[in-house]
Amino acid sequence: MWNNVPGWGAEDLAYRLANGGYQVVLAPVSNLYLDMAYNKNPEEPGLFWGGFVDVDKPFDFIPFDYYRNAREDARGNPLPAGIFVGKDRLTDYGRDNIAGLEACLWSETLREEGRLDYMLMPKLLGFAERAWAPDPDWAREGDAVRAEALHREAWSRFVNTLGKRELPRLDQEGWNLNYRIPTPGLKVVEGAVLCNLQLPGFTLRYTTDGTEPTAKSPAVQRPIAATGIIKVAAFDGRGRKGATATAALQ
Repeated sequence: MWNNVPGWGAEDLAYRLANGGYQVVLAPVSNLYLDMAYNKNPEEPGLFWGGFVDVDKPFDFIPFDYYRNAREDARGNPLPAGIFVGKDRLTDYGRDNIAGLEACLWSETLREEGRLDYMLMPKLLGFAERAWAPDPDWAREGDAVRAEALHREAWSRFVNTLGKRELPRLDQEGWNLNYRIPTPGLKVVEGAVLCNLQLPGFTLRYTTDGTEPTAKSPAVQRPIAATGIIKVAAFDGRGRKGATATAALQ
């Protein structure tokens, strides 16, 4: 069951079917359609009719109560309060009718060499966390503040495992996957460019003359204070480069 886009009216359809005795495979477009673009950047490949799906969306999906941490509509805007009021919740009987989860990616949307790897990975590893394991403690915690703290801890463990162990392992084993390397986030603060990255384990490299960073460009080790057109990109252990982020310092 795919049709759960908040605001379209069928947010509870999968749960109503399960509660009614039908076997349901959950494949919500909001979290598990891997052909959705990673984010709103117009240079990101992928579709966007059902939302934006980065690695966090499959990781955050709670199969038996997805309302609980649904935060965005199909355009990435915050959901209005009370959007799920009156929607059916999954009953104990309905839980027994959830047959599993499915991540979807439609081949007609893959129009370039290497696009399959890019759209699948690392999103697929976030999906595996939900499909092959019981609901995590943060999904079962009743106190909202405590649940948020548990989620932050779990997310930190996941991204560190992903960026420092699992993706490097795939590289070392010779899979040659064209998985997506995150685009750096840049922010100008007090005359310097601060850099961060969604996943640890990659090397950030930069230039200050407007040229594209290469595997031989200097690594970011502190805020970049040089003036000019600052370009920053992340590189994996093979020297493969992700998308470039740009900031200007006068």
